[in-house]
Amino acid sequence: MRYVTSLLLLALGCSTPAPKPMDVSLAAPPAGQGWQWEVPPFQVPSGTEIQACYFFAVPGAAGQDVWTNRVTVAQTTGSHHMNIFRVKTNNGLYGKPGDVVTNGACFGPSSNWADWPLVINSQDDKEVDWTLPDTVGEHFVGGELLMVQTHYVNATTQTTPLAGHVLVNFWTMPSAPANALGTVFATNQNIRICPGDMGKTFEHKCTFKSQGVHIVAANGHFHSRGTEFDIASVDAQGNVGANFYVSKVWNEPPMMMGLDVQVPAMGGIDWKCTFDYQCPPGQSVCGNPADSNCFTFGGHVDTQEHCNAFVYYWPADATVGDITCF
Repeated sequence: MRYVTSLLLLALGCSTPAPKPMDVSLAAPPAGQGWQWEVPPFQVPSGTEIQACYFFAVPGAAGQDVWTNRVTVAQTTGSHHMNIFRVKTNNGLYGKPGDVVTNGACFGPSSNWADWPLVINSQDDKEVDWTLPDTVGEHFVGGELLMVQTHYVNATTQTTPLAGHVLVNFWTMPSAPANALGTVFATNQNIRICPGDMGKTFEHKCTFKSQGVHIVAANGHFHSRGTEFDIASVDAQGNVGANFYVSKVWNEPPMMMGLDVQVPAMGGIDWKCTFDYQCPPGQSVCGNPADSNCFTFGGHVDTQEHCNAFVYYWPADATVGDITCF
């Protein structure tokens, strides 16, 4: 593993619409203003999907406070997702800085994600550049172990034209801000979509158990059977407010930034995934043939489904701790 200062940009010529780049470049922050991590280019053979977990340590002296207020992500076409987590309990997936776990334990178990708080997510093969509100920062400590999980697919529902390649920049703050960023990783694992299911919806709630919460960004994630992803605030009694996030695009869902959604005291979020599925004409095997050709929860794009919500808010509440909903 290494920090990167420059990379060659390879791009296709323009057309209408413009083709997506085959490789990516992202200038690293200037010295003293942040750092860059790279998942180096790797091949994704036809008919396969690769999910790899890369382990990194936050730069800085051990235990030193490190605050960031901006993150930029660049990844090549074919990315199904890129998630960064804080590494905590070893539940079958673990590593030291510089280690890489490909497929296998990197595809599970889900118990890791219940214990590893979210840092940032992206499912976009265009550059994502997110700056937090002026009074908000994301807190790390020097030497803290993070894991970058990248998932590329070169199969039926998605293709990877050249190679997987991910670059992530973190931009540091000179001093601690007034508010710490908190994150929510919420996933509904009780989903089952079968051939003939049209407009089938799964809904779940996640409460924060805190007050004064402002949601500043959100993203949703499902696979190709998904037709609509909705996130709304919910109050302490379970009453659902208006949607603040709606996505009808499964393969490049929008990362909604610049939000200021005030969550009712002791409330949280309600997220809802809607699916349609018909087995293609002439195809006798879809999803899991051992389960009536249905799709249940799991990370494999062609044969399983997801209903995952990613939410970013301030202020993080130390008395509540990290929020995950499974």
